[in-house]
Amino acid sequence: MKTRWLPIFLLVGLLILAGCSASAQEETVKPPAEIQKVTLGAGYIPNVQFAPFYVAQSKGFYADEGLEVEIEYGFETDFIALTAQGEREFALASGDQVILARSQEVPITYVMKWYQRYPVGLMSPSEKGITQLSDLVGKKIGLPGFFGASFIGWKALVQEGGLDENKLTLQDIGFTQAAAIQQGAVDATMVYIVNEPIQLENEGINVDVIEVSDYIDLVSNGIVVGDKLMAENPDLVQRMVNASLKGLSYTIEHPDEAFEIVRKVIPEMTDEEAPVQKQVLDASIELWRSDQLGVSSPESWQTSLDFMKGTGLLEGDVTLEELYTNQFVEEQ
Repeated sequence: MKTRWLPIFLLVGLLILAGCSASAQEETVKPPAEIQKVTLGAGYIPNVQFAPFYVAQSKGFYADEGLEVEIEYGFETDFIALTAQGEREFALASGDQVILARSQEVPITYVMKWYQRYPVGLMSPSEKGITQLSDLVGKKIGLPGFFGASFIGWKALVQEGGLDENKLTLQDIGFTQAAAIQQGAVDATMVYIVNEPIQLENEGINVDVIEVSDYIDLVSNGIVVGDKLMAENPDLVQRMVNASLKGLSYTIEHPDEAFEIVRKVIPEMTDEEAPVQKQVLDASIELWRSDQLGVSSPESWQTSLDFMKGTGLLEGDVTLEELYTNQFVEEQ
């Protein structure tokens, strides 16, 4: 009789234990955190150079931080204003634009450094023999416009090279730098050093590039946020920085996978265009590398602030402390 009842007792015991276990799980398992939607303003169009942010989306780094990040494309200056006003949560902006904004009392702060080197330079056909700034005297220089990073980069070269702009011919050519060089419309033009030079070299046109970063250490692109959001919701800023840094680090360490993610984001990129765009990504990564990803250097900001004051473009006083913070990077 005892042997007949023993399995029943065991079964009842197991059912009781299972019930207790289920109850314990119900008490300890927490519902998933609500996903918060935010916008990141990027001053361009979908492009391989935004790979770190595409990677953070695709690999779930933003989702892990409870974020759904929409990347919106447009003009950098517009996004700075919208972010300062709280109409957008985050934007990508260069240090010089942050300084200009602050001089106009626009409450914006730079919270994560992305580019370690200023990505702008002066490109000319090798046949022109323009290899140093003094070679520009008497030449026609093309600018995409008298605004933005290309213009700031040009002013930096003028200052560092001691050039007299009265002895140069400046021409607004819009964003047609490669065509302007190919057609001989200008002798040299300001470019993003990972774009047009690679494009022309692949078309068999040898070019020389004078990089701004070889002359002066200006703060380039990073993530900015409005002061009001930073003060009221620092946790949101922290989570955005955490995930973006993971995306940046992963892109640097896994460029081939990152490029495949880019191709999914930009499906119109053809197989013929892909090899050149992969070169653009590889060259961009060299501008992002750092032993301390995301960290801003006080010296670089001071250099940038002093330079911007020297250009006469600032409308008001700006202090170093109000331009940037490393607090969200240092929390890593």
